[in-house]
Amino acid sequence: MKRITRYGMICALLAGVLASCDGPNDMSRATDNGRVQFQGLVKNSQLTRSDFNEKDFVLINSSSDAMFGEIGICRSVASTADTYAIYQSADGMEGRLSAISSPLIWNSNNSEHIFYAWTFPSVADASVTGGVEMDNDASTQGKVTFGIQKDTHLEQFIVAKEGPLTYEENGLYVKLLFYRPVAKIQLESLTHISANGSQTPVEKCRIEFPNLYRAARFDAKKERPESENQGNVWLQPGDTGYEEPQKGVVWNWDISDHNALLGDYVLYVHPFAFGTDEADGSQPDETQPGYFTITANIDGTEKVYFASLAGMIDIKELQAGQYMKLQVSIQDGGFGGVGCQIIDWNTEPEQSSAHHQPGIYSQEDAEALLQILQSEPLDTEALGRYCRNGNTIHLYTSIDWSSLNGPLTIPDGYTLNGQGYSIILGDGGSLNGSITNLRMPDGSPYAPTEP
Repeated sequence: MKRITRYGMICALLAGVLASCDGPNDMSRATDNGRVQFQGLVKNSQLTRSDFNEKDFVLINSSSDAMFGEIGICRSVASTADTYAIYQSADGMEGRLSAISSPLIWNSNNSEHIFYAWTFPSVADASVTGGVEMDNDASTQGKVTFGIQKDTHLEQFIVAKEGPLTYEENGLYVKLLFYRPVAKIQLESLTHISANGSQTPVEKCRIEFPNLYRAARFDAKKERPESENQGNVWLQPGDTGYEEPQKGVVWNWDISDHNALLGDYVLYVHPFAFGTDEADGSQPDETQPGYFTITANIDGTEKVYFASLAGMIDIKELQAGQYMKLQVSIQDGGFGGVGCQIIDWNTEPEQSSAHHQPGIYSQEDAEALLQILQSEPLDTEALGRYCRNGNTIHLYTSIDWSSLNGPLTIPDGYTLNGQGYSIILGDGGSLNGSITNLRMPDGSPYAPTEP
């Protein structure tokens, strides 16, 4: 009996040791002294978490296409003080992050952890200060000053949130899915249209968005539901740390030096809605966020042109993580044209979807318009997709209506503004009604005929 009793006591002691090692605050099972091992991936296009697909992410690495510099990470555990550390891409290990300062460790096996991460790229020299400025080394809040890439390095600004999760359920590795808080605009082309319809590329100008934020504050810990844009970390009125944003973004665009890096002149902005398209006479509404001015030297004279992103078909805003390419035409005494594509960020080949302000941009548009104008009864809803300010159809290209061999009247209450472009009509074809600034193929003004 003594042997049996002694054996029972040993088992009881061993069970007690095993139980204590498996307690909620013991990390003896974690390798590498309980250090959290991070992997970083960056979203290459703007989608919500409900659309999650890991193929939409790019691994952070030390190559030129996925470098993001130093990464701040905050570990948040209930009832304990937040801890902070700085990480960077681990050379030669795709996605793996290594600590520059003291690494973060798991608090316990079963404690719920939330990890917040952000980068803080910036440019500071004698002429410009832009990019991200954190409040201090132990803060998830900071200020972003917007501008072009060479003045801000905001191409490298990303944020992430992962959790709540536990070591017990998750294991040693934490996958940080980074999103972009800013939006990106590239001016793909700027064309001046002269009075005779000739077109000249412009390679240098100053663009100003007077109503966009020049600087704004963010918090990487800002709550954002998984169903919403994960890059939306901007502080709003009522949030701790909020300050009234400064307005007025100036974009000095210059591709006249063909050795210049085009990426240096891409503009990074706070996400914004374009606003309404209510114009005052021939000018767009200067109070709207999408309103902008272009100052350029045309034939030796500095001129100012007015335009707006408001009134685009099917697109009303530029969201965090979206990348817009713009094509702009400017014209003395007439409406300029603005077209854009929203494309995937970091994806090749580019997946694009074109958007324009209402108008006629192609021969395909012209043929569709002709079909609408010839419909009985008039399809006003279809016609409305080509009208700006309610009832004006603007041409942004010359059109061929050689299939029109009889009279056609622009409906009452509508105006066709040719903006100096030309029209080809068939034998016996003619246009009546309210028509302005339309030309014949030889450059002479088109004279509407009486019905």
